[in-house]
Amino acid sequence: MIFFALFALLAWDITAPISTPTLWAAMLSFISMPIYRFVNQRLMRNRFPGIAAGITLTLFLLICIVPILYALSTLGREAAGMGADFSQLLANIQQQAYSGKDFNFPAWLPVWAADYLTSFLENSEAVKSVLQYFAQWSAKFLSSLSAYLIEQGSSFILNVMITTMISFFLIRDGEKIVDYVKSVIPLSHDESEDFFSRTGSILNSIVYGIILTVALQALIGGVGWWFVGLGSPMLFGMLMFFFGMFPAGTAVVWVPGSIYLALTGDLKNAAILFTWGLLVVGTIDNLLRPFLISGGSGGCEIPTLLIIMGLFGGVMVWGFLGIFVGPLVLVLFVSVSDLYRKRWLRRHDG
Repeated sequence: MIFFALFALLAWDITAPISTPTLWAAMLSFISMPIYRFVNQRLMRNRFPGIAAGITLTLFLLICIVPILYALSTLGREAAGMGADFSQLLANIQQQAYSGKDFNFPAWLPVWAADYLTSFLENSEAVKSVLQYFAQWSAKFLSSLSAYLIEQGSSFILNVMITTMISFFLIRDGEKIVDYVKSVIPLSHDESEDFFSRTGSILNSIVYGIILTVALQALIGGVGWWFVGLGSPMLFGMLMFFFGMFPAGTAVVWVPGSIYLALTGDLKNAAILFTWGLLVVGTIDNLLRPFLISGGSGGCEIPTLLIIMGLFGGVMVWGFLGIFVGPLVLVLFVSVSDLYRKRWLRRHDG
C-alpha cells in the first residue's frame, strides 16, 4: 500500500496541473463518441481507429469549436465597444461638468434620465471630483483587464492544445480506458455496469437537457433582442445563456430589456420583446428541457436540488467546466451512497 501510495502521489503531482484540460477532453470525447463510432464502424470498418479518431476530432472542432470561437470574438468586440462608449460618456460628462456647457447625452439614454442627470450634475460640485475619480479608476481597471487578458491568452492556447491532444487518445481508446477502470474499481460486475450506465445517462441529461436547451434559448432570445433594435445582441445572448443555467433563467436579461424600451417610449418593441421572451423563449425551457432530460435523449431525471448545488458549486470550483462536472459529481456521489446502502441492507437482511 505504501509503494502504491507513493506512485499515486507522484502521478497526482504530474497530472494535477492539467486536470482541467483533461476534464474538458473527457467531456469533448464523450460528446463526440457517436461521431467516432459512425466513422470507425461504418466508414473505416474498425480498421483504422487512429484515422477515425482524427477525423472525428476535426469534425467536432469544425462543427462546435469554430462557431464558439467566432461567437466569443464577436462578444469581445461588442463588449469592447460598450466599454469604449461608456468611457467616452464619462469623459464627455466630466469635460462638460468643468466647462459649464450643456450636457449632450447619447441617444440610447432615456430623456427622463438625461434630464435627471443634467439637473443633478449642475447642482452638485462634489460630483465633479467623483467623476474624476471614477474616470481614473475606469482607466486603471481597463488597463489591468487588458494586461490580464493578454496574460491569460497564452495559457488558454496551451490548454486548448493539451485538450485537443488528450481528446484524440480518449476518443480512440475511450472504451479500453473505461474497461480498465471497471476492472479496478471495488464494485461487482453488475454494480460496475450500472454505475457507468448511469454516468452516461447523467451526462446525456446534462448535455442535451440543460446545455442544448439553454443554448437554443440564448439563440432565440438574441434574435428577439436584435429584432427590436437593441444593441449588442451577441453579448446579451451570451448573458441569456449564462443566466439560463440557473433558476432565474433568461428573464433576467430580456425583462430589463423590455423595461428599458418602455422607459424610452418604444412601447411597441417593449411589448414584442416581452411577449417573445415569455411565449417563445420561456416555452422552450418549460417544454424542451423536461423532454430532453427525462427521455428524449436517453437521459435520466436529475433532482433539481442537485442541479442547483452542482451548478453553483461547480462554477465556483471549475469555472464554466463546472456546469458539466458539478451536477455529475453530486449525482454520482448520491448513486454510490445508494449502492453501498443497498449492500448494507442486503447484509442485514441476510
